[in-house]
Amino acid sequence: MRLKKIPIGIIIIRWDNDLGPISEAFYPENLKITNNLLTQVYSSHRYQSLNPGFASISLKNNKVVSFFSGVGDNFVEIENYVVALVLRRDEQTHKYREILKKIAAEILGKVRDGDYKKALPSLYKELAKI
Repeated sequence: MRLKKIPIGIIIIRWDNDLGPISEAFYPENLKITNNLLTQVYSSHRYQSLNPGFASISLKNNKVVSFFSGVGDNFVEIENYVVALVLRRDEQTHKYREILKKIAAEILGKVRDGDYKKALPSLYKELAKI
C-alpha cells in the first residue's frame, strides 16, 4: 500500500507597498518560509499580469502553484493577495489547480474578517484528497 503524499503547505501572501510581499498566514505551523520564496511566488504573478490567475514555479527543492487575486479594476474578493500551495519537487502542479481555485475562493472571501486563518487546517486536509 502506497502512503498518500500531501503537499508541504499553504501560504497566504499579501503585498505591502512599503515592505513588499508579506506572509499573512501559513499552514502547517512548522512550514519554513523565506522572504526569497515570498518574492519569487508574488513576482511570478505580477510579471505576467495584474489580473487574477494561476502561476506555478519550480524551485530547487519544491514546486509552488498559486493563485493571485488581482489588482486594480479586476480582482477576486480582495486585491493583491496570493494563495500558494507548496508542493514537493516530484508533484505535478496542474493536479492542484481545481482544489486551489476552491481554497483560494474560501480564503479570499474571509480575509477581511480574519476568519481565513481558522480555515487553514481543514483546507490543508482537503489537499490530501488529490
